[in-house]
Amino acid sequence: MRRVFLILSPLLTVLSACGAIPAATQPSPTITRPTLVPARAGVYVALGASETYGTGAQPYTNGYAYRVARSLHARRFLDLGIPGATLDAAYQTELTRALAAHPALCTVFFGVNDLRAGVTKDNFTAELYDLVATLRRGGARVLIIGMPDLAELPAAQAFPDAGPISRRWNTGMARVARKAGAAFLDLSRFSHELAAHPEYLAPDGLHPSTTGHARLAQVVLAAIRADHLWVAG
Repeated sequence: MRRVFLILSPLLTVLSACGAIPAATQPSPTITRPTLVPARAGVYVALGASETYGTGAQPYTNGYAYRVARSLHARRFLDLGIPGATLDAAYQTELTRALAAHPALCTVFFGVNDLRAGVTKDNFTAELYDLVATLRRGGARVLIIGMPDLAELPAAQAFPDAGPISRRWNTGMARVARKAGAAFLDLSRFSHELAAHPEYLAPDGLHPSTTGHARLAQVVLAAIRADHLWVAG
């Protein structure tokens, strides 16, 4: 379902003149257009599901998003990740809280739960575009984190055609990033690292371990810096 979020209610003031004023000298009405509160430098918000929450890390505050925030020396950090959530289920809660923080940077990491729940790629990418475009209108720079290659994750190998499916979803997410003026992080190389380093995976075979979160944080930080997405406070 596509949504429209109103960040600030527009103030439209139409000034009507009283009495007869010659047309040649009558002033044009002044229209006040909607304005957005500027993003606040040094504020980082992470949106997503269990990976963003920190599942697999011990403690969860060693998850990738917390590590990214510490490395950036963020003045304020909000981890909005909801374990097990699809984008549709988390949309309103996470977006509302993110906009209220006026972030300079947002990372957005959804996809695996949506695929497992039977959400179609087209519906997912439409929701993702709405979310990212709204964050961009709020002044945030946005990094969309792609789906890992499911063929490399033991817990996801039961999916038929796991590799091709995750690549198609990632292609859709990259297209959303281009359309919305965001950056996209391809996790295919990180997925190969997961396969080569079993210690990067938690016992569930799906989420990163504490060590895996540390490596993922390095990958995310490299993308943030390469795309000049961070404005320090």
